[in-house]
Amino acid sequence: MTAHTPAPDGARVGDLLQAAARLFRASLLKCLPLGMIALLCAQVPNIYWVVTGHAIGLYAQHDANFDLLMLIGTTLELWFVGAMMLRQRAVALHAPIVVADELRTALRLLPGLLLGWLLATLSVIAGVLLLLVPGVFLMVCFLVLLPVILFEGLGPVTALVRSVRLVRPLWWQAFAALVIAVLLAFIGAVVFAAIIAAIAGIFEGDRAAVQAIETAGIVGFGAVFFVFLSALSLVLHSVASSSA
Repeated sequence: MTAHTPAPDGARVGDLLQAAARLFRASLLKCLPLGMIALLCAQVPNIYWVVTGHAIGLYAQHDANFDLLMLIGTTLELWFVGAMMLRQRAVALHAPIVVADELRTALRLLPGLLLGWLLATLSVIAGVLLLLVPGVFLMVCFLVLLPVILFEGLGPVTALVRSVRLVRPLWWQAFAALVIAVLLAFIGAVVFAAIIAAIAGIFEGDRAAVQAIETAGIVGFGAVFFVFLSALSLVLHSVASSSA
């Protein structure tokens, strides 16, 4: 396999991760700006909540403005993530990158992406509340949901069913690859946080500079993980489609 080709049919966990890592390396610099914009859009409601003097917490009572910004932020996030996946696929296929086309295509498919994401989220939550296992099963299956909507032209409901059918034969490989990716990201986040803390220590006493450094670090690291997760989703979709 080259740096841009997907893992072969019936791939092992290592094959999936290696293929995703190759696509990640090949597309990182081209996709990172879109990943950073997507992450910033997702943080819009939290930024509003902090600016208005509230503390962020799991059980915080949010107002109507927060809920509206959550919807807007999620919509914008999906738009830019969709554009990022289109760009990443172009890198894999050695196709030309046209920013306007990526944004226009992602915008055209945005209603399906948003509705699909909402239905997938509700399905996972319901599965977790029922017996936990169904929620975990669906969460892994929906790793390929966005590629299915973007590249197969299916509606949200059909895409949900298609995602389950695609991933089910290689569910354990996909689950293991996701767990390993999350663990590696966690380890990387710990190391990265230590580096950021050391750099921030140089500017001790300048609260604004420290906050700027921390924010930039969080956005940058989060965007890098976005790009890798997108690469893994594309590889899983390619493998699952070829074996379906």
